[in-house]
Order: sequence, then structure tokens, then C-alpha cells
Amino acid sequence: MLREDVEALHAQGVDALLAVIRRFEDRIEELERKVNRDSGNSSLPPSSDPPASRAERRRAAREAYKRSMRKSGGQPGHQGKSRELVAPERLDGRVGHLPDRCGCGREFDGSEERVGDPVCHQQFELPVIVPLVFEHARLRLRCPACQKATLASLSAGALSGFGPRIDAHIAMLAGVFRLSRDQVRQTVVEVFGIPASTGSVDNAIMRMSAILADPWTELREAIRKAQVVHADETTWRLAGATQWLWVAASALVACFRIDPSRSQAAAKELLGDEFGGFVVSDRYAGYHFLDVLQQQLCWCHVIRQLVEVSQRSGATGRRGTQLVKLAREVIAIHREFLTDGHDARWLSDQLTPLRAQIRTLLEQCAAGHHTRTANFAAGLLDEYDALWTFCDVPDLQISPTNNAAERAVRHAVLQRRIQGGTQSDQGNRWIERIQSVRETCRLQDRPVLGYLTQVATASRRRLPVPSLVPT
Repeated sequence: MLREDVEALHAQGVDALLAVIRRFEDRIEELERKVNRDSGNSSLPPSSDPPASRAERRRAAREAYKRSMRKSGGQPGHQGKSRELVAPERLDGRVGHLPDRCGCGREFDGSEERVGDPVCHQQFELPVIVPLVFEHARLRLRCPACQKATLASLSAGALSGFGPRIDAHIAMLAGVFRLSRDQVRQTVVEVFGIPASTGSVDNAIMRMSAILADPWTELREAIRKAQVVHADETTWRLAGATQWLWVAASALVACFRIDPSRSQAAAKELLGDEFGGFVVSDRYAGYHFLDVLQQQLCWCHVIRQLVEVSQRSGATGRRGTQLVKLAREVIAIHREFLTDGHDARWLSDQLTPLRAQIRTLLEQCAAGHHTRTANFAAGLLDEYDALWTFCDVPDLQISPTNNAAERAVRHAVLQRRIQGGTQSDQGNRWIERIQSVRETCRLQDRPVLGYLTQVATASRRRLPVPSLVPT
């Protein structure tokens, strides 16, 4: 501040000076808030935490592990899993093994009596992959009427240099395993023994993208008719420009869509203008075209915002601390409701006092002098009923958190980081379709490669493409 500014304030009196001090205090608080933001008090991902914070988390995790006194691996009472033996007729070979010597020291020569059934161990091995090569010979026939020779044309399924199974494997490598085009080409050449270029790999991906257009449309229609949908959005890169990848997932289907904006219009494009179900979200305003009673706000996001409030000074921080404690009790009660098999009445009875206490604290925050906290509390009170939809509509088993959507979008986030996004609208459509198929197959516990092979084969034979929407 310049000398003449100080003199002008002095001339205006104490009130003007106090107003300037308050502005500087607000500015300092805002800067401190930005500096102290991390994954625990905001929506920032854990990877953005400063190194010291990550080191502290690792140290706390190690200490908690030591306190638990648990050994690595399966715990007592854990039901173990082992590979089942294949049937004898499925075996490609069988080798017998005899013991060398007895515990008493006597060596065996193989002539001794055999006791009981053998203990079998089966080993799997890959055969040498030799691709099948089919030649399509286009023959010429001479017309006896006009003596003109006519060359046969190829069917649509024979035009490509790759068969449907190769196309399906390429789609799996690029869209599910997140390999780059060159890595896919290298795999096709070195593992499958098929000559391929980066261009032929990209052509196969675009063929599969076109085939998946109808299944994607069916998935979007299924989402629009779903009773409960988890929704989330994250940034995407198109030729370096920022776009948004939206996801909506129900219990058995998921649909992704890339839009240039993060807006209500984009949310309506995915969910539909007349969406009649319930949406679980992270309080983003894009879903506010829905009635409050159609929404369930994610308690995990709310808790992170409350943690930020608890880190403030004075009465605001004390109220924030109380709110964090009560919010975590809500999550604990819901977890007990699921694990112990309580009925809906028990859940309502347990949450009723917490609902009243949390509302009272939020009203106190909204009436407080801390402007940022007051605005946050007032906004949350406007949507207060949307915090408790999971309790008010127990028959649909709505989750109080949006973990399902965050889990669904995580794969695409990793793909964006590895591949850097897309370079064209065609690339965007590919991402939408393959991500929708991959997540839907995961939700249905269905092999992705099997489905991709089915749709590729059906398309080549001009048959209806199999649907992913459960009947």
C-alpha cells in the first residue's frame, strides 16, 4: 500500500481502516485455504497431495498396520480359493512322478506297491500361436450372352485384412488394457504373429467403434429408464482442449458420454430431460434440473467439505468438527444397516436424532459471521432432504455415497493420463462406447473379450448385434 493510500485512509477515519483490514484478512484466509487444500478436505485426487502429505499418510498406514498385528495374506476365517482341476479328457498330456526315497532312507526303484489315488497338480501352458489365414479368391466369369468377363466382389466381412476375433482383441488391448496404438501393433505382430501397421490397428478400432454404436445407444436408453443412477464427470482432452467425460451407472449398466461443457445441458443429454429416477451425485449444480427429492448427495464429498470447515478458527471450526463427527456416524450406521441385516425402520430410528443435530449445526453455521461457511451451510440446507434419500426410500437400496460412479470413471481417467485423451470426434465416440461396454461387462460379471468377439462376428455376418441391456 502506498503512502498516499495510508494518508487517505487516516483521513477517512477508523471505520475505513477496519474495512481494509477485514479485506486483507479475507484475502489471507482465502490464500491459506487454497494452500491447505488436499484430498482430505476437497475434491482434489490423492495424487495431487503434496509429498509431505503423502509421506504422512503412508506413515500413518504403516503404524495402523503394526497396531492391527495382522500378518500379510488371508486372515483367519477367510475362505481360500484355488484353481479347480480340469477334467481328465481335457488334458493334453500327463506325467507321473515317483518319490526318490523313503523317510527311513531306503531308495525307491518304482516296483513298490502304489497306495491310494495320486495327488494331481495341473500346469497351464500356451501353445505357439499360429494365426489362421483365409484367402478370398475373386474369380472372373465370362457371360455367354455378351462375352463380357465379370469379376466377383468381396462381401463386407472379407474386405478387412483382419477377422472379427482379431478386431475384438485389438479393441480389448486398446480400450480395456489402455495400450497405445503402437503397443497394440507390437502385440499383434509379436504375440499373434500377424503383420500389422499402426494404421491397420486404428482402422480395426474404428470398425469396432462403429459396431458398438447401437449397443451404446441401448445403454443410454437403459440409463434414462433406470430407477437409481450414480453420476459423475471428469475432464477429458480433445486435441489438447478441455472437454468433459460424463458417466451414469446403474446396478447393471453404465453409459459414458463426452461433452464440450460441464453444464445442465450436458447432464440432460446423458440422463434425458424427463429422467424419473434417483441420481446419486457429488452436489454438482448440473443435476439441479432434477427435483431435490430425486437426488442423493454423496456423503463422502460432504464430509470433505466439512473437514475444511473444521480447520477454520473459532466457533466455525468447532461446529465443523462436530459436523464431521456426526457425518461419519451416518456412514457407520448405514454400514451397520447393510452388514447386520437391519430393517428400514431401524435405519430411520438411528438416523433421526442425527438429522436433527446436523440441521441445527448447519443453521448455526449459516447464521455465523464467517461468510464462506455461511454460504456453504445455507446451500446445503437448501438441499438438505437430498442428503437423506437413502433413508427415506429404503426399498431401492440407494447408497449414501457416489463411490460407484467414481469407481466407474477411474479406468477412463487412467486412460486419459496414459494416452493423453483423443485427437478427433471419432476418437471421442470410441472412448464413449468402449468405456460403456467395459464398465457394463464389469457390473454384469461378463467377459469383455467374449462380448466384443460376439458383436464383431455378428456384424461380419450381418446379424443383429447382441445387446448388453438385461431383459
